[in-house]
Amino acid sequence: MSQSQMNRRQFLTVSAAAGGGMVIAITVPFDAATLLAAEPAETFAPNVYVTIGTDGAVTIMAKNPEIGQGVKTALPMIVAEELEVDWEDVRVEQADLDLRFGPQYAGGSTGVTTNWDALRRAGATAREMLITAAAAAWGADRTACFARSGAVHHRPSGRSLPYRDLVDAAARLPVPEDVPLKDPGAFRIVGTPRRNVDAERIVTGSERFGCDVKVPGMRHAVIEKSPVFGARVRRFDDARARAVPGVLDVIEIPPMDNPTHRVSGVAVVADSTWAAMRGREALVVEWEEGPHKNESSQGLREQFDRLTRERGKVLRDDGDVDAAIAAAERALEAVYEVPFLAHAPMEPMNCVADVRADRCEIWGPMQTPGRARGLAAAITGLSPEKIAVHMMRAGGGFGRRLMADNAAEAVTLSRAVGAPVQVVWTREDDLRHDYYRPAGFHRVRAGLDAEGNIVAWHVHTATASRYRFAGSDEPPESTEVFPDAFPAGFVPNFRLAYSPADTGVPTGAWRGPGKNANTFVDECFLDEIAHAARADPVALRLRLLGAPREMPYRDHGGPTYHTGRLKRVIELAAEKSGWGSALPARRGRGIAALFMFGAYVAEVAEVTVEEGGALRVDRVVAVVDCGTVVNPLGARAQIEGGILHGLSATLHGEVTIAGGGAVPGNFDAYPLLRITEAPPIEIHLVESTAHPQGLGEMTLPAIAPALGNAIFAATGKRIRRLPIRPEDLRG
Repeated sequence: MSQSQMNRRQFLTVSAAAGGGMVIAITVPFDAATLLAAEPAETFAPNVYVTIGTDGAVTIMAKNPEIGQGVKTALPMIVAEELEVDWEDVRVEQADLDLRFGPQYAGGSTGVTTNWDALRRAGATAREMLITAAAAAWGADRTACFARSGAVHHRPSGRSLPYRDLVDAAARLPVPEDVPLKDPGAFRIVGTPRRNVDAERIVTGSERFGCDVKVPGMRHAVIEKSPVFGARVRRFDDARARAVPGVLDVIEIPPMDNPTHRVSGVAVVADSTWAAMRGREALVVEWEEGPHKNESSQGLREQFDRLTRERGKVLRDDGDVDAAIAAAERALEAVYEVPFLAHAPMEPMNCVADVRADRCEIWGPMQTPGRARGLAAAITGLSPEKIAVHMMRAGGGFGRRLMADNAAEAVTLSRAVGAPVQVVWTREDDLRHDYYRPAGFHRVRAGLDAEGNIVAWHVHTATASRYRFAGSDEPPESTEVFPDAFPAGFVPNFRLAYSPADTGVPTGAWRGPGKNANTFVDECFLDEIAHAARADPVALRLRLLGAPREMPYRDHGGPTYHTGRLKRVIELAAEKSGWGSALPARRGRGIAALFMFGAYVAEVAEVTVEEGGALRVDRVVAVVDCGTVVNPLGARAQIEGGILHGLSATLHGEVTIAGGGAVPGNFDAYPLLRITEAPPIEIHLVESTAHPQGLGEMTLPAIAPALGNAIFAATGKRIRRLPIRPEDLRG
């Protein structure tokens, strides 16, 4: 029977004689031709392997890329829970890209929520087969048997058999169609704090990241790219570069049609990365700069301003906004601005590829291994099944590694030189040739009635759309604005409009796409409205949300969200932070909340602003409802990481554009948050049995508005432009 004919819950079983153990995997139907023609890793339901060896070893494969979000620990925990093994006895291995695993990617905070059901079934099916095998061995009633701690037990007699003794018999059994899942009240692994499975290797320096890959015969490459976005190589002189000791070749890299796949450049290939870097310094390249050579941050701001004064593309238009504002007792208007942001992961982009006549292997830190395979197939002409992709642990991603341009570069060069090639980006390469968080400009208006109720809300947003930059079929507003996001649906007259800017600045997904900017705008403007209406900012939000109910949400995380859960995190954040209690002079609290990717988040920031403008973040209180929490230790790490990442961007993050290119070249011009700036973070996870949601991105967007609102409470100064500058706080 072909895989395309298999039932969704059918399994592959491999006998111990064939593989030294029992291997179990969920397999879902697929159309092979469609799969290989597109991006196979992003189109199918998840699968998982459980291997139980005759020596008793239990190996669980971690199917998705690990970029620091903790899925290499959390996903196997789900399997182990239903499998009824002790976590200490489980060995976790990182899977390679494999069609049998279904989608394998890191993005949208979807790892846990999209794999929860399938991984539970995988563990439970293995468990039930082992119980059946034990009952048969004893000639006992199956219902009198149960699994626990890697063994099957017989209640009446007290007998037990370890899994290792049941492998052969279980592998011969028919696979059950439906299996019972554990009652969540009986969970022993899920919901308990577990250390990252790679923690010891990371601390001791033995964990292999992408930069650590070594392949026999491997050569090293760095690539010179134009300082002007979109420029192409006109000609180059490589004589001095080739004279550098260790330099083996100089190769021009042509751009691909999609600028997120591969851009124009000249690569220096050498016997070491240092020699390649020295050779690049000696290159002379002349560029054909293209239409965006004079682009600047100021020019973009002027374009944003002009666009938001026009009508734009109206995405939601409830009631009659213009009439309501004209008739309002009080009208408010504000402009909020956010800059381009770099991803700046600690490990710059890199990749190793080995292209041969009949195969290709890729090693690298990535979020979309399926995209890497697809690009490799396009470049080499090889069929996808002949391209192996090995996912290395990544030193951060934040959306940057959704692009597979690093893989495209390595594959291109390996094919050209006929040997394995490692491409390494320097920090300057990483900052100047990123796919940045889109800069944006948000013009907001609101109308209040005599009682301070919001009767109208109008926001017109202009950004450097990432989908427009990539030439995608997706509309340019996708992930830039969210028509169903609060307060939409709660204001009788509500309009949301959008305009994409004409720009050559490369843009892409940056942790919490769209929400990282829109939450700053919406939550700060709500605070402005609260103070204009002489209302408490918490009370205003709770009153606006009203009675608990389901609201439509057509964006990622939908199709609905529950206002009661959003109200609950707001209430808890206020309670835990001591909202409303007195604070010293020049000290203030601010709150922000959001629903994102299925989770509900509220954060309160407490700050002190000195007379001279010095800002200190004294405390952050975060309340998160993400449904069932698989690994509380990992969840807290993600919440803290998101807040600190967002705080870093709020205080320091800005990529300025001049002469058609990015100005900052290293961390001296693009500083990150220092440890002395990191505040105490108090985390409260709402207890829930709801379907689990991810946490990689949800807590980042709320910190900027919470901080801005706290600064207003302390000083009376509004923050409407990021990053926060010292001059914004003085006086």
